[in-house]
Amino acid sequence: MRIAVYGDIHGHWLDFKESVARVHAQAPLDLVLQCGDAQPFRNDADLEYMHCPKKYRELGDFWGFHQGIEELPVPLLFIGGNHEPWGYLDEYRSGGRLALNIEFLGRVGLRETNGLRIAGISGNHSPEHFHAPHPSVPYPVSRRKEATYYNQDDIDMALGFGSADVLLLHNWPDLMNAARDATWPEHWGHVGCEYLSLVVESLRPRCVFCGHMHHKARHRVGATEILCLSDFHRDPANAVAVLDMV
Repeated sequence: MRIAVYGDIHGHWLDFKESVARVHAQAPLDLVLQCGDAQPFRNDADLEYMHCPKKYRELGDFWGFHQGIEELPVPLLFIGGNHEPWGYLDEYRSGGRLALNIEFLGRVGLRETNGLRIAGISGNHSPEHFHAPHPSVPYPVSRRKEATYYNQDDIDMALGFGSADVLLLHNWPDLMNAARDATWPEHWGHVGCEYLSLVVESLRPRCVFCGHMHHKARHRVGATEILCLSDFHRDPANAVAVLDMV
C-alpha cells in the first residue's frame, strides 16, 4: 500500500484536498492518514466545542465535505487532537464515517486494510483527568476541555490490540526526548507522555506518526520508526510523509 500521512491540518480541508490530489497524481495512493487537529467543523455549534481562545476559532472548510460539495480523492482515516469538535466526534466514539472518503478512527481504534493493522489514540494527556471517564454524550460546551484528553481506559484498550503496523498519535510519546537536538525550541522541557511510550513499546509498530507539537522530529526505537510531523498549513514541507507498506 502507498500511504500519505499528514500532521495537523487545523481546518484547512481544501488545501489538504489539493495536497492529497498532487501526491496521488505523482503515484496512486491507497490511503491517507492524519494525526489529529483535523477540525471537522460542520457549523458554528461544532466550533464552540473547540477548546481554545475564541479569537482562534475559525470554521474552516470541512462543511463542504460534510454536505457533499467537496470530496477527497483518496480514503482518509484520522484521529482526534486537542482542538476538535469533540461534541460531534464523540457521537462516533468508536469511530465512524463523517463524509464520503472521511473516516474517524475513534477515541481509540484499530482498522485492518489489505492486511495492514492501523491503530490510533486520539487526544492529549492530563494527569488530572487520566482516571476519569469521558463525558457522556451529549454534554455541554463547558466540558469541552476535559473532552480533549485520553484516559486509562483508552490506553488499556490500545494495549489490548496486541500489535499494529502503523500507530497514529496526536500527543508525542516521551520516547521522543531522546531525539532532542538544536532545532527544538529552547523553552521545551520534557515532552510527551509515558503512557504512549508504553503503547509504542507494547504494540511494536513499524511506524508511529504524531502531530500536536508542530515540529518535525524522528526517532527509532528498535524496529519502530517514530516520525512527528509539523503543521500542514504553516509548514507543509515537513507535515507530510509518504510510505510504501508491504
